[in-house]
Amino acid sequence: MGERPGASFEEADVVENYPYRPPYPDLLLERLVEIAPRPGSLLDLGCGPGKISRPMASRFENVVAVDPSRHMIALGQSLPGGDSPNLRWVEGFAEDFPIGEARFDLTVAAASIHWMDHSRLFPRLAAHARPGHIFAAVSGDAPFEPAWEADWFGFLGKWVPRLTGKPFDHDAKAGEWAGYQSHLDVEARECFLSDAIEQSIGDFIRCQHSRDTFAPHKLGSLIEAFDAELADILKPYARNGLLSFTVRSTLVWGTVRAG
Repeated sequence: MGERPGASFEEADVVENYPYRPPYPDLLLERLVEIAPRPGSLLDLGCGPGKISRPMASRFENVVAVDPSRHMIALGQSLPGGDSPNLRWVEGFAEDFPIGEARFDLTVAAASIHWMDHSRLFPRLAAHARPGHIFAAVSGDAPFEPAWEADWFGFLGKWVPRLTGKPFDHDAKAGEWAGYQSHLDVEARECFLSDAIEQSIGDFIRCQHSRDTFAPHKLGSLIEAFDAELADILKPYARNGLLSFTVRSTLVWGTVRAG
């Protein structure tokens, strides 16, 4: 039996690389506030180190941040805003964490909804929804159409099959990720671009090791070859040792379907 989907994010070697992921665009965070029926209670599912919940703690009366990884939660608590008095961290799975009588105005799953059992999750969200409740899924924290995109896709075409036994197909993965939408009456799909981000090649590579496919424990003895090959690909695109790119994040939001 293989590793449970998403279990990589409970590994310390993945969590220690997570801070190298770019933040979500500020305009996306502002939009989350706008679509909430009221700034009351926010539920952040698969919160990781709180890329959504920490900045939202200053915008909502209370925030509940849920993740199955105690390492992720510990990281989040150590980062700016992680100790906000109205932010409650919960170690557990979205489908069965202790929810009590809590009700939520806005539920967000950022880079996490594809790891969850939708048939169990969405009835639970509906049962704990305040009037006007909105569910929002956020995706995309990788460089958007960077100068090195063709080389990057070639690199993925080599390494993804080597590590997973499956061909790299960006479009197929995006379609699979969108399966949760059958549980929603989707109101909108919006994209947001970040300001320019600069990152060293080394930090960009560390960011890749925060992702499930390229987790250090999955690469094992191949990690040095992976890092060296990726560094060679990226060097021609760096200026003074820094890569420059933007991030495009997608926000899909709507109401949970009854029944």
